[in-house]
Parts: sequence; structure tokens; C-alpha cells
Amino acid sequence: MAKMVLIEAHPLLRLGLWQILSKLDDVWEIEGMGLADVSKADGVHAGADLLIYGLPVDTDEAWSALHEIQRVLTPKRILLLTDVMPLPMPVQGLPGASVYGCLMKTASVEILEAAIRLVMAGGQCFPSEQALQTSAQAVCALPARDADDAASKGAMPVSAGAQLLQITPRQYEVLVLLARGYPIKTVSRMLNISVATAKTHACTLYQRLHVKNKGEAVYAALQRGATLEWHEPNGRDVDAGQMYGRKVG
Repeated sequence: MAKMVLIEAHPLLRLGLWQILSKLDDVWEIEGMGLADVSKADGVHAGADLLIYGLPVDTDEAWSALHEIQRVLTPKRILLLTDVMPLPMPVQGLPGASVYGCLMKTASVEILEAAIRLVMAGGQCFPSEQALQTSAQAVCALPARDADDAASKGAMPVSAGAQLLQITPRQYEVLVLLARGYPIKTVSRMLNISVATAKTHACTLYQRLHVKNKGEAVYAALQRGATLEWHEPNGRDVDAGQMYGRKVG
């Protein structure tokens, strides 16, 4: 069984990526962690066949963390995910020889899967100059928000999130609760709608986001700048500590 380690600081994005990767046809042993967990990693995480690293926005932190990741985890191959193209540091300057590729975090699920297969086959996946220009335009159109930025600006209103994703406010509420790991029956109770209606909203928002499941929907929503944070109608916060229905590493 091939081993894959996913390192991404944003917990919701990490969850979305983890769920997408777990749907790949190949049999993978997938471990997810934040940057703060790298120094505490044990032998289980070392020597992975593939390590997917979501670069932090801070350039200095990104490269120093990459040095530490390579030292502690010694992965065979690394695939970088970034918010910005071109990279602040040229590919030639990347530490070590195990970096096999780089993708925008806004890349589609199909592109992500294709890149993983290419890298695992021994190939490299770095964008061409033309692709870099296209990616730069995409970044301007889809500003990235990390967890700290979202927290400083407060939760995104339901109406704003719905408009951003081009779905209805109710569909956005369903997505926010699904992203926190609540099963569809709990979502229906929290929104005071039937289970059938909640399922219909979920299926419709998947169609509008052009995704197949909850993980892909979370990933797509974060790509477009949605914070997936929300206050319940009665004013009580959705508990961030209950964000996950299960541990994702």
C-alpha cells in the first residue's frame, strides 16, 4: 500500500483535500497534518511515497517549513500546492531534489488527480509560462483567505457566501454544516427542514459547484474564497471544536 502525507495549515482545506484524495482509485494510506504537527511526527509519517504540501502564504515560513519537512519526514516525492504563481522562489532554488511538481490550490480535482498520477509515475508537473499567466489571472479573480484572515474579518454572512458560490442561502447553510462533519439528519434538524429536503439541497449544490461529494464541495468553496463560517440563526456559534465528524490526522 502506497503512503501519502498531506500537510496543509488550513483545517477545512485539509479536510476537503483529504476527502478528495481518499476517493482516488488507488489504494493509499493517507495521513493529514498541520504544519505545527511536523516536529511531532513519528516514524509512521516518515518515508512517504508522496507528500502533498500546501505552501503557507508567508514565503519565509513556506521554505523553512519545507526544509524541516524534508529533514523530519524524508518523503520520496513532494507535490507543492500554492496560492500564488509564479512561486516566490524559482523551482531551481527549491531545497532538495524531491520536489516533483507544483499546482495552484485552485486546480480542479481532475488536474490534481492527474498530477498525482504523473508524479507517482516518476514524471514532473510544473506549470509552463503560459499556464503561469493564466494562474496569476485566476488568483486575482479568486482571492485566497487563510484561517487567520477570515477570523480577523469575522464570519462571512450566509447571503455573501451564497452569492459568491452562486447557490442559494439555504444551500450554503447546508454546505457549511456538512463541512463541519454533521450527518445529513443532523443538518436537517439544525435547519428545521426534512431530511429529504436537506438531501435535495446537498445534491443541488454539488451540481452547481460541479462536484461529486462533500469533500470536493468544501475544496471548491474554499477555492472561490468562501470561509464556510457561519452563525446559527439564534446567534449561537457553530462550535469550531465540532468541525470534524472524525479525526483527519
